[in-house]
Amino acid sequence: MNHKILIACFGFYPETHGIAQAAYQQAMGLHRLGYKITVLTQSSEQPRHLPFDIITFPLSPSRLPKFNEIEVGKAYQQFLRESHFDVLFFHCWESWVSELALPILNQIRGKKVLVSHGTTIHLRYPGIKGWLRWLRNRPAAWQFSGKLTVFDYYVFLSKKPDKQRLSDLIEAKRLNLHNFSIIPNGANPRFFQQPSTDFWDKFELNKAKMLLCVGNFSQEKGQYELIKWFIEISPKDTILVLIGSHFNDYSNQLKKTFGKHLNTTIFLFEKLTLEDIHAAYCSATLFVSATFTEVQPLVLLDAMAVGLPFLCRDVGAVSSLEGGLCFKDKDEFKVLLKQLLRNPFTRQNFGNKGKTAALSIYHWDLIAESYHSLIQKLTSTQNNDTKTYLNSKNQLQSV
Repeated sequence: MNHKILIACFGFYPETHGIAQAAYQQAMGLHRLGYKITVLTQSSEQPRHLPFDIITFPLSPSRLPKFNEIEVGKAYQQFLRESHFDVLFFHCWESWVSELALPILNQIRGKKVLVSHGTTIHLRYPGIKGWLRWLRNRPAAWQFSGKLTVFDYYVFLSKKPDKQRLSDLIEAKRLNLHNFSIIPNGANPRFFQQPSTDFWDKFELNKAKMLLCVGNFSQEKGQYELIKWFIEISPKDTILVLIGSHFNDYSNQLKKTFGKHLNTTIFLFEKLTLEDIHAAYCSATLFVSATFTEVQPLVLLDAMAVGLPFLCRDVGAVSSLEGGLCFKDKDEFKVLLKQLLRNPFTRQNFGNKGKTAALSIYHWDLIAESYHSLIQKLTSTQNNDTKTYLNSKNQLQSV
């Protein structure tokens, strides 16, 4: 391929958060297909040994540059003005990557594509703080429609019209826009393989039914509620394993609150390698999450890749995923958890459905082909006003 592609994202490999992983997998997939890839991201102290160019700017992962970063932000804008890419992918609303590009989009050569990872302008967490945050976001919400008319194209992760996290898709449809595609994220490619280690042996745990939760330790991820409900149910011969990137004040509070249960029925881990996390997935009985907000969580796609059924709060696009069940409140969680733990055939059925979907839809090789089709479409015509969607084989089709 002779097309030059820019992928701009506030985080990138070796960072491990979901948006960084998605941008990395997109870049690697298009690189393997022969495109000349350039990645633009924030600076990192960790080495990046990658087969394409990386351009970095020392900017914080925030909506707009801090006061002492204003000149760096201007340098980023100047780079975009002087660039010569055929297609530019800007990952994520509400980050400096897209916010600084918005005022100068008409000065940037090439087709400009916004890859949405959902919105937070309508997100409402429980409690007074959640409402105050929602109120602070009202001005951004009122102005949001304008952002949906300036990029050449948009990519959304799911077709589910979730009012809190997929409000951009809802608004695009309300405005009768057609310049968008539904292209999902994918599972970690390593999770389609057999694990290289035994989780039980390595961490010297007594074998039992394992409920697994993977995600950064934070109030928004709902680990407190999950642990509390688990203790209330106290399922027989079952342990709860929670894995986060690193311990913090929130995890310390969890340890203080539930200390007597730690290392008996509840286990907290940090800084595990990808191989160890993969092994945990393959050893688990059920993936569980009480998270308060998600769009299309990679941790669930990873569970699907290994055939692990899930039970997750009904947030974002989760209910559209094969491979598990959703709950709305504590009572429903308890009922469904007991049912799933009692019935191995039901778990196996959900696991099989999830793995089939991961292989046929949420696989990065197929997703790369979808982006390839989109690039070809964008570069083959000057005026593209065709609505596209993914069929069951993860191929772009037009209507």
